[in-house]
Amino acid sequence: MIANAWGPPSMLEIRQEIIEPGIGVLHLSGRIAMGRPCQDIEAEVEEMLRQKITKIVLDVSEVQRVDSTGFGTIVTCSQKLKNAGGKFRVVGVKGMVEEIAHSSQLPRIIPFDATLPEAISALQES
Repeated sequence: MIANAWGPPSMLEIRQEIIEPGIGVLHLSGRIAMGRPCQDIEAEVEEMLRQKITKIVLDVSEVQRVDSTGFGTIVTCSQKLKNAGGKFRVVGVKGMVEEIAHSSQLPRIIPFDATLPEAISALQES
């Protein structure tokens, strides 16, 4: 992989965690960018839906950068869950990712939470 102006390349890593039946978390680290990373996130969400997990938290606390396709993928995943009767929340947004998300008004479309326990609690109540 080739380094770029933002520093050394960073692959996206995804770790799935089941909190309780029907509620799961996708912990992401690295960069969410066009291509394989976005495809992998969508595939994970679809797999969770197949497992009857319809309430998903996307934990981006370890994500350094999200490009426009990455934000689009997040919106697409939220819509897939909504269409399946589920709920989708994002947690851990900070730094440049937070600035871009808020300037794009993403929190008007998808609920953002400050902490994972807050997001899980909101999903348990819904």
